[in-house]
Amino acid sequence: MEREQTFSSFLKEKRLKKGLGLREFARIVKMQPSNYCSIESGSLPPPKDKLDVIASALGVIKGSQEYRNFMDLAAKTKDEIPEDIARLIKSNSLIPAMLRTIEDQEIKPLHLKHLIEDIRSGRYKKKT
Repeated sequence: MEREQTFSSFLKEKRLKKGLGLREFARIVKMQPSNYCSIESGSLPPPKDKLDVIASALGVIKGSQEYRNFMDLAAKTKDEIPEDIARLIKSNSLIPAMLRTIEDQEIKPLHLKHLIEDIRSGRYKKKT
């Protein structure tokens, strides 16, 4: 059974793939090694003001799917909604209605997955 990825496991895996030690990486991102170690071990939440610096140092490209995953994992660690999702909810009044409908209709994860695949298929794109 595959374990769910956490922010701390993501950090450690990416840092090790780059061949960097904890202290060396902490220096790169201008953090105290003990604080960075606590973030990577999951005992401290990720600092919002350092997320982009950490992502960049790990080679995670802003705007990529990997970056979205990085930010989602960081937000989940803090039991928060990712900033881009919060902006999306605020910018489109139909998003809260859609989310409430999903909850009210008790849509199961498998059905949500199919809905996402259907949307990604391009079927709903505006024809030019």
